[in-house]
Amino acid sequence: MCFLLVLILALNFRPSEAAPGFVLCSTTKIDSVPRCYEALRIAVHRDIRLLTGECCRAVYATLPVTCFLQLTSELALPMTSFRNICDAVKPPAL
Repeated sequence: MCFLLVLILALNFRPSEAAPGFVLCSTTKIDSVPRCYEALRIAVHRDIRLLTGECCRAVYATLPVTCFLQLTSELALPMTSFRNICDAVKPPAL
């Protein structure tokens, strides 16, 4: 009984190695498009007037999909959020 209790406590307080890490996106492609980074920053607040097709292409070219884009020193959002915004505003051409 005591062994079972110790095992449960050990598993609760030990972080899992399988948990995904917090990976920041490379912003090389986004930075190459004028005003794209600013457009993404304000698109989070539902202001999409600066978002262009070229900016959305840069968002889709940023890999990996599971990375986080650092918007401010305190805020980083997953790249999938920005891809969803681009899908709603500028659907990808087939």
